[in-house]
Amino acid sequence: MALVKFDGQNHSAMMGKNLIRLFPNYHVSYIDPFLFLDHFAIQKPGGFPDHPHRGFEIITYVLDGAVAHADSAGHESVIEKLGVQRVLAGRGIIHSEMPGTDGIDHGLQLWINLPRAEKKLDPEYQELRPNELPVEAIKGIRIRHLVGSDSPVAMRRPMSYQDLVWESDTEHVMDIPGGYQGFIYVLAGAGQLNSEQSAEKGDLFFLTGEEDAQKFRVTGEVGFRMVIAIGQPVGERPIFNGSFVD
Repeated sequence: MALVKFDGQNHSAMMGKNLIRLFPNYHVSYIDPFLFLDHFAIQKPGGFPDHPHRGFEIITYVLDGAVAHADSAGHESVIEKLGVQRVLAGRGIIHSEMPGTDGIDHGLQLWINLPRAEKKLDPEYQELRPNELPVEAIKGIRIRHLVGSDSPVAMRRPMSYQDLVWESDTEHVMDIPGGYQGFIYVLAGAGQLNSEQSAEKGDLFFLTGEEDAQKFRVTGEVGFRMVIAIGQPVGERPIFNGSFVD
């Protein structure tokens, strides 16, 4: 399992919203099947009003505050802290993501590609409250399973997505299935990946796939926090057209 660190990020700020575009940007491409990752913060009266999407799935994970969602398929909800929202854009949907509190609401938004044979599917929507997501404690580490490992989030692509928090100084060993690849994004603290690479808040790493299953080791100090997503590649080059992916 090859580990590649990327330092280039696009940062933009305007009234009511602030985001870090982890990928893609001028320095970093996508890593199949993951197309896009934003770390966003929104505050009234800003946010992301009505805009269209097509051709992929979206996972929004709220890190603090809440996010209010509404879409052209008639779904309306407020996703609270540590909750997850899944949108299958499919053949096309219009939605908005606006502040859900009077403070600063922030989280992560991840786009996952669909094979071309599935890009015309009808849109779908799922909202999971924090207590509906499985949380596991393993040797001083708290793992929230956003996708995979009995999470009810029903993605089209075989994948897993986890939020890990170190509550003691310890090592964690993860199994990476053969052919899977993905990324690690560090949210807080300091750690070490595969005993060779230091990892600190804001760091982004790509995990490139190997044919055989691999063991991946992460050592962290108390307070280290990271998200990791790994998935089975689609194997088709996406065509980016703004908020559409063909």
